[in-house]
Amino acid sequence: MCSVFSWQKRHPYPTADGSFIQPWLASGWDRKAWLKELEVLKEADMTYLILAPSVRDRNGKLSQAIYPSNLPWIEKQQHDTIEACLSAAESLGIKVFLGLNEDAKWWKMTENDREWYIGEMHRGNEIAAEIYSHYKNRYPETLHGWYFVWELSSQHLYKTEYQIFFAQAMNLQLDFLTQLDRSMPLMFCPYMTDTIHSPEETYRAWSTFFEHSRLRPGDIFCPQDAVGAGWLKLENFTDYFIACKKAAEKVEGLLMWSDVETFCQETWTSTTLDRFIRQMELVSGIVDNYITFAYSHYFSPNIVPKGYHRAYLEYLKHGKIFKREVPAPDVSWKVQDGNLHLNWEKQSLETVCGYLIYQDGKLLAKLQLKPDRNLQFELPNSFIVLNAEGMKTSIVAYDYKGNLAEPVDIIV
Repeated sequence: MCSVFSWQKRHPYPTADGSFIQPWLASGWDRKAWLKELEVLKEADMTYLILAPSVRDRNGKLSQAIYPSNLPWIEKQQHDTIEACLSAAESLGIKVFLGLNEDAKWWKMTENDREWYIGEMHRGNEIAAEIYSHYKNRYPETLHGWYFVWELSSQHLYKTEYQIFFAQAMNLQLDFLTQLDRSMPLMFCPYMTDTIHSPEETYRAWSTFFEHSRLRPGDIFCPQDAVGAGWLKLENFTDYFIACKKAAEKVEGLLMWSDVETFCQETWTSTTLDRFIRQMELVSGIVDNYITFAYSHYFSPNIVPKGYHRAYLEYLKHGKIFKREVPAPDVSWKVQDGNLHLNWEKQSLETVCGYLIYQDGKLLAKLQLKPDRNLQFELPNSFIVLNAEGMKTSIVAYDYKGNLAEPVDIIV
């Protein structure tokens, strides 16, 4: 265990130090657009950006890149997302990890696809060499490291032979990257699933993987906390991180960070600040640093209401979440054919993030706005509860920090 964690050098309380950005969000961005987004991360006191993947493979068709590649198996294109990103990042002192190649086949990989996967490692090496030759000399400090796009998980590492195979496959890339430039760390962000592995099984799986890997001092093992996706829970993910840390300590100099999920996969909405901070606090004695998946996608005022970013900045300044009174909605209702039709006066996005609808104490619906690049936001102000007769329906407004209004109860 570290006596002083990296995050403690910034603040005495846990804070995020970076964000992923996926190319579908940043596609077509010029330097000005990148500056607009990276200034958000800088305001949030973050150091790192992870942009991945750089190339998306497409089942035998020409692959698509986010930079002008000269590799023969990649589709030709002019716009240079990497250049725009690195130029903007350099001006703000942000360090960038670039992911290499990705293929959707990964999520359906079988025993018979091992040769294909080895081929993907070699493709990634070609991409790394090309990216390095294009950008490293011009952005020596900004192009900081590599991101290993292939998300290893309990599903991939459930047998010893697979733990060894995937370690050896990663070694093909690690060895190449070491030869290319030893100073650039590799980050990888696996995830655990509590329905497949217990913490003890997780420890054994990663111990075997690390035993056969050639990970280097300074490389970053950064497990997804999986709370947003639901693969793990707030109540148990710390046990998995303890297991991962115990295994990671077998590799000299390997860093362990947390990939904090800032979304709710059930509704593909942003989490409120209270859960985000709790996810960091629970592993504060285990990990050296925190990145997010993804502040830029779920907390940036360039894609979600400004209240998320404002709430985080307040926490960043004070180190705590302040309780605020949230106004309850003014609700009217009627019953039609046994269904309860609810309507309420529109409330301001400045103070309200969304609504929870309960039926006899059980959560029925979560009404919260999703990310929108066009920034077209309007809070919902109606809902229909089916088969509501004889039941108590409750509506609870909440804010970006997770503060709750008093419930409005309706008994039909």
